[in-house]
Amino acid sequence: MARTSGPYAWGKIIEKAFKSNQRIKSGRPRVIVYSATPNAAISAPIGTLCWDVTNLNAYINTDASTTWVKINA
Repeated sequence: MARTSGPYAWGKIIEKAFKSNQRIKSGRPRVIVYSATPNAAISAPIGTLCWDVTNLNAYINTDASTTWVKINA
């Protein structure tokens, strides 16, 4: 059964998903602006966000390399 949680769960999400982007806690995360879907050409630390200005999509880096996952599917 799912339940609503408080700051504990949010803190754990920050630790795991934004490992190298802890500035998200203060509302100032590391964001790359790119003119296409991010791909192997863009390597970034885990938790780096990318905004694709051409397609208006958001992505997060999940492997500290070149794997980007669309987060606004």
